[in-house]
Amino acid sequence: MSKFFSSIWTSITDFFDNIGQYADDALIGLIKIIGIIVLARIIVALVKRVTRRVVKNQTNRKPSSTIAKKAETVQTVTNSIAKYVIYFFAVMGILGVLGLGDVVGSMLAAAGIGGIVIALGAQSLVKDIMSGMFMLFENELTVGEYVKIGDNEGTVEAVTLRTTTIIKFTGEAVTIPNGSIDTVINYSRGGHLAIIDMPISYDTDIELAGKVMQDAGLDYMTGHDNILEEPRILGIIKFDDSQMVLRMVIRVAPLTHWETERALRKLIKEAFDKNGVTIPFPHRVIVNK
Repeated sequence: MSKFFSSIWTSITDFFDNIGQYADDALIGLIKIIGIIVLARIIVALVKRVTRRVVKNQTNRKPSSTIAKKAETVQTVTNSIAKYVIYFFAVMGILGVLGLGDVVGSMLAAAGIGGIVIALGAQSLVKDIMSGMFMLFENELTVGEYVKIGDNEGTVEAVTLRTTTIIKFTGEAVTIPNGSIDTVINYSRGGHLAIIDMPISYDTDIELAGKVMQDAGLDYMTGHDNILEEPRILGIIKFDDSQMVLRMVIRVAPLTHWETERALRKLIKEAFDKNGVTIPFPHRVIVNK
C-alpha cells in the first residue's frame, strides 16, 4: 500500500517539476521575443534619426540645391528599406526562438523563395516595389513637390519603395501604391502658363480689350519677380450665346500660376471698368402672348 502511494506522489512531483521547467522555458522565450522586438524598434528609430540628421545638414548647406530637394526623398526611401530589412530579421529571430527556424528553412529550401512569394499572393507587392525603384531612379518626383497622380493632386509627403503619400490641398493624406501609378504630372518643375480668359460683349472693341488686358499684365509684371515672360494676347478662343472669350497667357515660375491668374483677373476687371469694357451676362427675353 505504501508503495502505491509512493508511486502516486512521485508522479505528481514529476508532473509539477515538468510544469516548472516548461514555465521557465516559456518565460525565457517570451523575454527573448520581447528583446528582439524592442531591439528592432530601437534600430529603426536610430536609422530614422541618422537619416534625418544627414538630410538636415545637407539642406542647411545648400537649401535651394537639387541635392537638398532630393535628400528628403532619399530619407523616406532609406527609412522604408531599413524598416523592411530589420523587421524581416526580427521575424526570423522570433521564429527561431519558437523553434520554427528549421521548419522555415526547410520550406525555403524545398519550395524556393520565389514560389513562397507567389503562393502568398505577393505579386502586387513585387510590382509596387519595382515601380517605386524605377520611379526613384528616373527622378519623376521628390518630397515637397506638387504633383497630380490620377485623380489625386497635392504635395508629396513621403516616397517609399511600396507607396507614395501626397497631402491634398484640403489636408487629406492619400497613400497610393507605386504599382498603380501610370502618369505623374509634376507642377514643381519648369515654367508654367498662367491662363486668363475674360468674357467681353459682342459690341466691344477687341483691340481695346486686348490692350487693356496686356497693360494690366505688364503692370503686374513690374512688381512680381515670378513672371518669366511678358504677357501675350492670343485672341478670341470661344463664342458663347452672349459673349466672346478673350485669352491672355503669361509664363510664370512653378506653382505660382494659380496665384497669378487670380490676381490678374481682379486687375483686368478693374481695368475694364475704367476703360468702359463691359463683361456681359446672359439676357432672356420673355414674350407673353
